[in-house]
Amino acid sequence: MKILAFTDTHGNTRALATIKERVKTERPDVVICLGDLSVFEHQLDALLSRLEMLRVPVIMLHGNHEHEQRMRAACARFTRITFLHKDSLEIDGWTFVAYGGGGFQDEYAELDTIWKQQWRRTPWTKTVFLSHAPPHGTALDNVGEKQEEEWHVGSKTLAKLVAKHQPRVVLSGHIHECFHATDWLGESFLANPGPNGTLYDLDDLPKKRKKQKE
Repeated sequence: MKILAFTDTHGNTRALATIKERVKTERPDVVICLGDLSVFEHQLDALLSRLEMLRVPVIMLHGNHEHEQRMRAACARFTRITFLHKDSLEIDGWTFVAYGGGGFQDEYAELDTIWKQQWRRTPWTKTVFLSHAPPHGTALDNVGEKQEEEWHVGSKTLAKLVAKHQPRVVLSGHIHECFHATDWLGESFLANPGPNGTLYDLDDLPKKRKKQKE
């Protein structure tokens, strides 16, 4: 199963044109937007229309530039777009779990509660966790200006939950400095797909490299 994920296009129609071309050539089974499709919802319907015309199923999260209820209502007007937030969706044996919005907090009490109440029986080894905010302390939330400096601004709650439950894949956005960054948290593969998108084959995911002994 192949998914084409992207994030933080902020109304950039050139980036969406790139997504359209990639859908044509790479033929993903699902397209995923991790939030901030728009600039504070400007022309939101028109942007969603571009995704509807991809003619493949689309999973949509809201980012910090979109209000949850307005994004949910907008997505409901389209047949191929599924708004996913605080919920899960199963496709071809894979479970997609989503928590959108946010991005500026390190603790998310609601996420911790929902995870315990709704997702406690989730088959994490066959799960893709989708979030607008990245997990703390990883390559996906490091906004340090120099390579030798680290400044992590992601969600400590998400990092704790991922480390404990180990979803197979965690995709997130929000941090523009980390577009296309990848990392590992335990056995969970982490990635920020960037605004031009990244294709992931869920049946042929990257393998974690073992640390060489000194």
